[in-house]
Amino acid sequence: MSPRLKPLAALLPLAFIAPVQAELLATLDPVVVTATRQSQRANEAIAEVTIIERQDIEQVGPAATLGELLGRTAGVEFGRSGGRGADESVFIRGTNSGHALILLDGMRVSSATTGATALQMIPLAQIERIEVLRGPASALYGSDAIGGVIQIFTKAPGDAPRLSAQVGAGSASTYETSLAHANRIGNLSYSIKGGISGTQGINAIESPKYPGYNPDRDGYRNSNLNLNASYNFSKDAEVGAGVFNSVSTNRYDAYKWDPNAFVNVDARLDYQMKHRVSGAFAYASLAPTSFWKSTLKLAQGEDRTESPESVIGDPVSFFKTTQKQYTWQNDLKLPLGSALVALERLEQEVDSTKNYSRKARTIDSALLGWNAVLGSHAFQANLRSDDNSQFGQRETWLLGYGYQLAPSWRLAGSYGTAFKAPTMNDLYFPFTAGVGSGNANLKPEESRNAEASLRFQQGATQARITYFRNKINNLIEWTTDPNTFFSTPANVGQAIIDGVEISAGTTLGSWLLNANATFQDPRDQDHHQQLRRRAKAFGLVSATYVAGAFRGGIEFKAVGGRYDDPHWQTGLNQVHMGGYALTNLFANYAFNKEWQAFARVDNLFDRNYDIARSTSVIYGTPGLSAFAGIRYSFQ
Repeated sequence: MSPRLKPLAALLPLAFIAPVQAELLATLDPVVVTATRQSQRANEAIAEVTIIERQDIEQVGPAATLGELLGRTAGVEFGRSGGRGADESVFIRGTNSGHALILLDGMRVSSATTGATALQMIPLAQIERIEVLRGPASALYGSDAIGGVIQIFTKAPGDAPRLSAQVGAGSASTYETSLAHANRIGNLSYSIKGGISGTQGINAIESPKYPGYNPDRDGYRNSNLNLNASYNFSKDAEVGAGVFNSVSTNRYDAYKWDPNAFVNVDARLDYQMKHRVSGAFAYASLAPTSFWKSTLKLAQGEDRTESPESVIGDPVSFFKTTQKQYTWQNDLKLPLGSALVALERLEQEVDSTKNYSRKARTIDSALLGWNAVLGSHAFQANLRSDDNSQFGQRETWLLGYGYQLAPSWRLAGSYGTAFKAPTMNDLYFPFTAGVGSGNANLKPEESRNAEASLRFQQGATQARITYFRNKINNLIEWTTDPNTFFSTPANVGQAIIDGVEISAGTTLGSWLLNANATFQDPRDQDHHQQLRRRAKAFGLVSATYVAGAFRGGIEFKAVGGRYDDPHWQTGLNQVHMGGYALTNLFANYAFNKEWQAFARVDNLFDRNYDIARSTSVIYGTPGLSAFAGIRYSFQ
C-alpha cells in the first residue's frame, strides 16, 4: 500500500496545492503502517507519526540529503561531520543516534560494527514515502528503537504506465539525474528507478592545526538503482520482490600514524571511502479467510565500506555487515479490533580486516499486538520477546490509549519499554595497541518512556502538543585509562530526557503556513551535562504561496546551542557550539502536466554555523548554495 495522503503535522512544504485549502482538507486522513505494523488511519494512531510524502521530498530539492530532510521534522535533529557524503546521524527526541531504528522497505541495512545506518547512502530520488515514528518501538521492532523508528519506502510497483525523469545542477558543481518507470501488465506490477548524483563538495575540515588538515574540496559521487515487482494471483494472494543498491565514493580529510617515528604523516593524501548499501527482499501474502492475512518475508541487507587504514603499513580498512531477516506476520480481525502475531529471525554477520573474536550472532523474536477503536476510545497493546545469542532474552512492551474528547479534540498517551543491543564493536572489537578493545560482558541499554498528547483538528487547521519523558539506563560509554590511554566500553551511563513537541498548521488565503518546535532537556545524569550534539530547543517555520502554476515559499530553521566532544576523563562538556538560524527559499513552476521547473536556495544569508566540532577539529558546513532543475512526468 502506498498512501498518497499525510497529516499536516508533517510540517514540511506541500507540493501543488490547488486550491490550497481543498487539497489540504484531503490530506488529513492518511493511512500509516509503522505505528502498529498494520494499516490504520493516522487520526486513529495513538503514537506520534509524521509522514513525509514524495511531494515533500521534491520540495526540499534533490541536492538535499536524507539526514537534512529528516532534520526538518518535529522532534528530530540532524548531525554530520563535514559536507555531503560524510556520515549522517539523526537524534529523535534527544536520544542517541544509535537509538533510531532505520528500516528500508522493512529491511535493516545498518552496520553491525558501528550500529549506524548510512543515511547519506539513501538518495532522496529513490524514496517514495517516509514514516517517522517517535517514541519507544522495541515492542514492535526489537533492538535500537529507543527513540523511534524511521521507515523508508522506495518506489512501489505502479498501477499505470508512468515515465519520469529529473535533472538538476547547482553550487559546488552539484548535479543530480534520475530516471524512473512504473507499469502494470495484467496482474504484474513493476517499477525501475536509477540515478547518478554528486558534488565537488566543501572542505570537510577547516582547522589548520588538525593533523589531517587538507584545504581541498571533499567531493562525493553516488549511483543507485531500485527494482520492485509484485504479482497478484487474486485480491487475496500476492507475491513480490525488490532490490536496492547504492554505491558511493566519498573524499575526506585524514592522516596516517607512523608507529616507528611516532608522528602523523600523509595528511594531504586523497583519502577516499568506497561505500555500498544494498538490500533484497521477497514476500508472499495470503488471506485464506476474511479475518486472517498471513505474510512471509525474506530479506537481506548489506553495508560495506573500504578505506585506507590509519596506520602506516596496515592493509586497507574493510568492514562488511550482512543481515539476513525472516518474518512471518499474521494479521487477524477480531470481534473487537485486530491482532498481530509474528515470528522473526535476524542473523548478523561481520567480515573485516580486523580480527574480531566473534563475527556472528542471531536474534529470534516473537511478538503479539492488539489494536482497537471502540467509539471514542482507542487502545494499543504490544509485547515482544527477543532471544539474542550473545546476551540472552529481553522482553519489551507498550500500552497506549486515546480518547476523542470532542469532534475536533483528542487525547492520547502511552507507556513502553525499549532496548538497544551492544554493537559488534562494543562487544568484540579486537585488541589494538594504543586504542583499546571491546567488552563481551556488556548488557543492552534499556529505557522506559511515557508520553501524552493533546490534538486539535478542524477543517484546514491542525495543532498538537506532546509531552515525553524517556529514562535510559545502562548506556554504553567508551572510557579511557589516563595512564595507558587504553579504551574499553562499559555500562556506566544514565540519561533522562524530558521534552515538549508543538506543531501547528493552517491556510490563510493562498498561503499554507506550518510550524513545529521542540523543547527538551537531554541530560547525562552521571555528569549532569547536556547530551552532545543535542539542543534544548529547535524548530522550523515555513510559508508556501500558491498562485496558479506557481508555488514558492520560505523556510526558517532555528537550532539552539549544543555541546560536543566531552572530556575523555571527566565527561564534562568542553566544546560549545552556538545556536544558529538558516533561511531557505524554494519555488516550483508547472508549464503543463508533464513539465516542471524547480529551484531552491539554502542558507540565504550565508551563515557560518557548527553541526559537529571537537577541541581539535572544526568541521565545514555549506554556505549559501543554490540548485535548479527540470522534472518530466508522463502518466
